[in-house]
Amino acid sequence: MDRISMFHVTLFSIFPDLDSVYYFFKARGRLHLDETFQHHYKSITHYPLFYTPLIVLFIASVIINFYPVYFLAPIVGIYGGHFLFDSIACGDGIMWGKNPLYRRQYGRFVNLFCQKTDGYHGKYWYARYRQTWVNRIGNLLVITTMLLFFLTRSNYTNYTYRFSIHSLIGQIIFTIIFILIIRDVYSKKWKQEPPNGRYSDYRKDYQYINGLSEKNKRIHLKKYGFLFENKITSH
Repeated sequence: MDRISMFHVTLFSIFPDLDSVYYFFKARGRLHLDETFQHHYKSITHYPLFYTPLIVLFIASVIINFYPVYFLAPIVGIYGGHFLFDSIACGDGIMWGKNPLYRRQYGRFVNLFCQKTDGYHGKYWYARYRQTWVNRIGNLLVITTMLLFFLTRSNYTNYTYRFSIHSLIGQIIFTIIFILIIRDVYSKKWKQEPPNGRYSDYRKDYQYINGLSEKNKRIHLKKYGFLFENKITSH
């Protein structure tokens, strides 16, 4: 990939999180990142199969040999730069098998290396995530990317450099906004247990459970049966 494609990858890696803009306006500017913030479960932008048309376009571009690298960049950014990381040390993970065309049908969440973070959301999650090795690696990658950009900027053409610097500025602005949103994450409040306890999410949501296939429902109830007092039956 050339440098422009790499920055396309970077830009598209944050695309699924743009649903936060919707939630921000829906909350009339009072977006509270507490345990109720669960966009991996409720937002279509976090359903990997929603982006299947991009894969189709990439295959078509390869067949007709029409700048395939530029059609590959969004796929790498969204799947490799976002969903892959959202499937590691998250509060819930990603439903890789969720079909966006069927609202009330769900898939199993994939969430790896999540012993400290699983079942926590919003700032409750981030207060725990920042203590993980995954967070340290992520921070290292961000710092390395910025250093490489500045160290190799003399190799850029004028157009590529202007495009790249604009992309970098966009990333910095997004990071600043993110920091402002979570600025009080170091408060002792978020290190405590949420008001409704851990796992107050899809695991106890009847709509989610009854939207699973019979096989996945059995797996889910076997794994999280301790969260229920009564046996759940299909509605």
